[in-house]
Amino acid sequence: MTEEVELLQSQLKGAKTKEILGFKFKTGKLNGKKVVLAETGIGKANASIVTALIIKEFSPKTIIFTGVAGAVNPDLNQGDILIGRRLSYHDYGRLTNDSLKFYPTRNPHTKQLNPQFFLSDSTLITVANKAAKGIELKKITADSPQPRVSAGTIVTGDTFVASSIAVAGFRKNYQADATEMEGAAVAQICFQQNLPFLIIRSISDKANEAAPADFQTFKKVAADNSAILVKAIIKNLE
Repeated sequence: MTEEVELLQSQLKGAKTKEILGFKFKTGKLNGKKVVLAETGIGKANASIVTALIIKEFSPKTIIFTGVAGAVNPDLNQGDILIGRRLSYHDYGRLTNDSLKFYPTRNPHTKQLNPQFFLSDSTLITVANKAAKGIELKKITADSPQPRVSAGTIVTGDTFVASSIAVAGFRKNYQADATEMEGAAVAQICFQQNLPFLIIRSISDKANEAAPADFQTFKKVAADNSAILVKAIIKNLE
């Protein structure tokens, strides 16, 4: 979303814009590093095409995806940041009258099954943890606890989740910590292209019945926190 990229775009030095298939890509320098910034739009298809276009047109060394998510782990609060150590889909598989049986995706190049969970690059996770120690995140409200940074499991699907029942299922089936709508798709594209990636999510809501209202209230601060960490990560990259 616009709120998730505007802080980063506002600090881009020497910015130039290139439009490809209607998507706008901004190039320039952020914290001294050459970057390409793009807003994917919502959902797996949009995230996939933008990721593929970036890889094809700009040949990046690394992909970092940032944005907001709903908490599945009850220990996560609005404003906290979750580094996606592993990512999977919660809506991919075989749907029967009784349930959805979860399957891994298939690599169209090798024809082999992909892993059920895509793993973020371990070096990038180390860089992110180091960067997190040198930043101060925004509180959601003046009375809120100071936001924390942790790593965990993210599940992705083309649904905005506002269901405590679904949250319990994600926790049981995937040991998930957060849910969102793009991360695993970006991870799959990068995995299939052997490109290091990192998915970062800031918590805007609890993915429960109050999520629609909470998302609107807290998404800006949550998105800014995610961007603050991304800037610090970029500064620490070699």
